[in-house]
Amino acid sequence: MNRQTFQILRMLASPRVTRTPLKVMRQLRREGRPRLPESVQKEVARHRPPGLNTFQFVQRWLNGELLSRHRGQWVLNSFLPPFPGPAYERMFTNLLSGRRLSPVSAYCAVTAKCPYQCWHCSLHGRRQGHLTTEQWLAAIEQLHGIGASVIGFTGGEPLCREDLPELVRAATAGGAEAIVFTSGALLDEKRAERLREAGLWGLAVSLDHPSESRFDRMRGRPGAFQQALRALKIARDSGFYTMLSTVATRPVVEQCLYLQLYEIAAEVGAHEHRLIEPMPCGKLAGADQATLLTPEHIREIRAFHIETNRRGKLPKVCAFNQIESPEVFGCGAGTQHLFIDSAGEVCPCDFTPLSFGNVTGEPLPRVWQRMNTAMGAPRRHCFIQCHRGKINKHPEQGFPLPPEVSEKICAEAGREPLPDYFALIMGATTAKKNAA
Repeated sequence: MNRQTFQILRMLASPRVTRTPLKVMRQLRREGRPRLPESVQKEVARHRPPGLNTFQFVQRWLNGELLSRHRGQWVLNSFLPPFPGPAYERMFTNLLSGRRLSPVSAYCAVTAKCPYQCWHCSLHGRRQGHLTTEQWLAAIEQLHGIGASVIGFTGGEPLCREDLPELVRAATAGGAEAIVFTSGALLDEKRAERLREAGLWGLAVSLDHPSESRFDRMRGRPGAFQQALRALKIARDSGFYTMLSTVATRPVVEQCLYLQLYEIAAEVGAHEHRLIEPMPCGKLAGADQATLLTPEHIREIRAFHIETNRRGKLPKVCAFNQIESPEVFGCGAGTQHLFIDSAGEVCPCDFTPLSFGNVTGEPLPRVWQRMNTAMGAPRRHCFIQCHRGKINKHPEQGFPLPPEVSEKICAEAGREPLPDYFALIMGATTAKKNAA
């Protein structure tokens, strides 16, 4: 019996882990309620892959993951909340019940300010704004209301806000797990202690190149590399689930720089190495093939994710290309995830500059429903990668694009076949309903 199998059996032996999913699955079998509006359900049903089996899917998925322990909880990766715990129970209830789709995660750009001039800033070119503490607290309360299990704080540089611990406390007190995504520029022991007292679970620090001089130039500030290393060590020593986050450009893959960055993550004691594909938005909106990845590069990163995790040693690898692949969860922009920018505009994800309303102008549940309906269902492929041409046709509107244009673009994009996980879940639900 290998280590991973032993851990899974140990996990499944705990009623605290299995109670909620088993309860929800029994309810799902009894009621057979669809998770999509009827019109969307009919449209995606035509594309459902045949022959999916629950056991085979879970076996295939977990075979490329590393289950680990952190502060008394199990952690699969930073896409999902640790378990057992309130956020985990909320996620399972949302994912497997007959409710309208609820977001697993929501990221909030709590500021557009940043001491760096980062080469890949996804907020570049957007309308910027500043929400008060009270406005963000109201938004976080509404995120709890629609079922977000993971609430991430980003920017800009989120540590520019002195009230960040208060926002983190609101996220955790309401039942979600909180993550801060930072350049590390402003992190010190005092700030880390305030975040720890507020209940912060995870902290991710960006590091995109193993060369100190090259990375400093990419951030536009001397000392950025050393500060990122210092921030990672502070995060680890503070007890956070610590992540080194890398935007894996074509040169990073072709020169195998991700291997050197993984070694850095291991040296500082990080728990996870996150690999994010470069997205054609913000400063990379006009990115060419010298930056973006080909299918071959994506296969290499996915293989790195799987093979490294199979070794059973930390840090684990969490590559967007693998988690959001068609064979796993696909692209959940606007259906499993949402993003609120610094001006309060609600978008499908950090990288898709389509607004469906402003959190300061109308209730978030109404905006979420509008976006959720327009996006339709989780997709097998990244929305911004597939449809950036449609988005870039409207620069005169400013970014993010207004709701009426955003809905039109979603209609033009049409539906896609479901990713394997959602095809499996929705297929089982529909089969039960039809049998009844």
